[in-house]
Amino acid sequence: MSDDWKRIEGTGWIPLEGFGRVNPRRDNVGDAGRTYFTAMTADDEYARALGNCITGGPETWFYEPDQPFYLSDSTGETCVEMEISLLEGGKYGVRFRPGQWPQADGGAW
Repeated sequence: MSDDWKRIEGTGWIPLEGFGRVNPRRDNVGDAGRTYFTAMTADDEYARALGNCITGGPETWFYEPDQPFYLSDSTGETCVEMEISLLEGGKYGVRFRPGQWPQADGGAW
C-alpha cells in the first residue's frame, strides 16, 4: 500500500486515477445536510464501499466528511482508500491512494 495520497478538487464526477470515478453530493448546506456519493469503477460497475462512517448502498452511499473509507470493485482486487472533504463554493476535495479491501474473516484461533 502506498503512502502517496493523490488529491483532486471538483464537482460532479471526479476521476480517480487507476480506479474509476466518484460523484460526491450533499442535499443541504450546513449541519443539517447529508453527504453522499455514487462511485463507479473503470469497468462502469457500482463500487462497493466500506468504512466506519459508511452507510447505505449498493449504488449510493452516505459518508462523514474527512473520514477514511474504502472503495472496491466487485472482486475486491482493485481498491482505493479515500476521504472526501467539503470545500468552499460547493466543491469537494478528494484524496485517495491504492488500498487493500479489509478482510472480515477471523483468525486461525
